[in-house]
Amino acid sequence: MIHYTVRFTQPHRHFISFEAAFPHDGSPALRFQLPSWRPGRYELGLFAKNIRSWRSTAADGRPLAFSKFSRDGWEVQAEGEQEVRIFYEYYAAELNAGSTYLDAEQLYINPVNCFFYLPGRDALGYHIAFELPDAYEIASGLEHLEKHVLRATSFDQLADCPLIASASLRHLHYRCRDVDFSIWIQGEHRIDEDALLRQFEAFTAVQIDAFGGFPVKEYHFLFQFTPYFVRHGVEHTNSTVIAMGPVADFLNEAWYERMLGISSHELYHTWNVKSIRPVEMQPYRFDVENYSRLGYVAEGVTTYYGDLMLRRAGLISNEAILDIFSRHLDEHFNNPGRHHLSVADSSLDTWLDGYVAGIPGRKVSIYNEGCLIAWICDGGIMQATEGERSLDDVMRLMYERFGLTGKGFTDSDYRSVVEEVAGRSMDDVFSRLVHGTSDYTPFLERTIHLLGLEWKVERTSRWSEAALGFSVDESGSRMLVTDVVSDSPADRAGLWLDDEIVTVNGFAPYKNIQHLLRMHSGRAIVLGIMRKYRHAEVTLHDDGHVWRTRHTLAMPASFAPANHRYWQKWIGGA
Repeated sequence: MIHYTVRFTQPHRHFISFEAAFPHDGSPALRFQLPSWRPGRYELGLFAKNIRSWRSTAADGRPLAFSKFSRDGWEVQAEGEQEVRIFYEYYAAELNAGSTYLDAEQLYINPVNCFFYLPGRDALGYHIAFELPDAYEIASGLEHLEKHVLRATSFDQLADCPLIASASLRHLHYRCRDVDFSIWIQGEHRIDEDALLRQFEAFTAVQIDAFGGFPVKEYHFLFQFTPYFVRHGVEHTNSTVIAMGPVADFLNEAWYERMLGISSHELYHTWNVKSIRPVEMQPYRFDVENYSRLGYVAEGVTTYYGDLMLRRAGLISNEAILDIFSRHLDEHFNNPGRHHLSVADSSLDTWLDGYVAGIPGRKVSIYNEGCLIAWICDGGIMQATEGERSLDDVMRLMYERFGLTGKGFTDSDYRSVVEEVAGRSMDDVFSRLVHGTSDYTPFLERTIHLLGLEWKVERTSRWSEAALGFSVDESGSRMLVTDVVSDSPADRAGLWLDDEIVTVNGFAPYKNIQHLLRMHSGRAIVLGIMRKYRHAEVTLHDDGHVWRTRHTLAMPASFAPANHRYWQKWIGGA
């Protein structure tokens, strides 16, 4: 057993103090490893940059020499010692769903950020004592031994169990299909808690019924409600952390539906990626990248079902689910990266440039493209089986064969199950879309036609920045160009990323560039820009071409009987 003590004294400084005692066998050296990344975010986190004052001693307090052997590994000279103690501080000043944070109101820890393990001995258990104010309560999926003492059976479990300790935690509870669910809320909120419990129970029941069981005995939703903008959720084996804000948006219907969507998405991860796990991550290797091309399953299928389960639970309307899928189409068709990198390779490349857009037109989103591929597979299965089977059956089989057995799955495993359920080859989808960059349009048309839906494609408004082939960020004090479509009027005029727009036909834009463009419709648009601290002008001419499109899915005035059967199957599940 590894014994940890966690304390803090001046929370406004954001430093958390850690002290830990590790067993040792007396060999000359003992290596300590801090994770380089965290599950759910497939990029290097480099958490060691937040550590200071690292030191080591013997059990009796004698200093032991140490040195770093890697970016996040320390080695202690410990010959003859039966126990080695380490001491360090972790700087916790960032609050999101995957971070560690300390202030006067709370101690919030994602253990994967700041706890050490012994390479090759990560099955050792952890006993963690927190020195906290008496009024503090701890919310976590870890076992509680005492009021402020937790226990983990292994580092893998510890790394996957975030915690919030605070005197202001709000705790709600519901029970669904013989499983206990807790909702922990840190921060202000204006939510009808009774309605919240009913809605969470509704989408939970639909998901459990889809799989025929739940992977864990209890589950915890840990909410961080913030006064500033954030939309972020991270999945864990028996919990999730969801950070959302600002408080002022809490009564907004769109915000509320977004909160339900993220919650449903993270719960679905309990099966898909925490249980049904890519072979490259079974088990997790915390000190190196875990490369996988299966992000289109791990995140794409989860994105697909996260919102669809809300519709099946009756929590959003038909119009709302179609609006969500319309936005997926917008994101796909307005991203030139779809021509340059497959979704499978984009999954692997999250380790290369993380979750940012990267260079212009380089890659696609494993969430968005993965969702559309899941929809295409679902439609293909329903059509091939005349509505008898669907992607639901695929995921249920994946859970039985991989989730319940602890065996990691490969790309060919997933494809094999999809084709087994469909009863036909799906090579066109996997070779052309998953591992290729072919046009999604004919595949999407088949699925949308099968469901009897109307798909409308429109050009964006004339004399908007989108119609002219560029996008801007108006959130700050400067209006910066964030995207330019190749060969568009903006590109031909010489506009490019990070140019700052300072005038539109002589007028200074201030969060109103759309109005200025419309005001000058029918004329050449002269943009005054600042580029590398030098002023320049570029002139744009609308050429009438469709540079960006808006996609709208709608229900028909009346369904044909065959289409209605598939539609009901889609929104109703099994």
